[in-house]
Amino acid sequence: MIDLYTWTTPNGRKVSIFLEEAGLEYTTHAIDISKDEQFAPSFLKIAPNNRIPAIVDSDNGMSLMESGAILLYLANKTGKFI
Repeated sequence: MIDLYTWTTPNGRKVSIFLEEAGLEYTTHAIDISKDEQFAPSFLKIAPNNRIPAIVDSDNGMSLMESGAILLYLANKTGKFI
């Protein structure tokens, strides 16, 4: 299961689209950047650079940030779209 921390931005949508197309189970957690929620201590533990999107993969506890790194990780994990 993937926990996706995102907002409705182009980079945030890229990861959502990948997760849907790959058929991966995931839960979305909204991080409202207009309310500075990306600076919350709980989110900074996941993404120290305070940027969305970020994911936590519960299969191995790995957390990643930045859409390009996330997409590459998910492509390698699933063997799809790479």
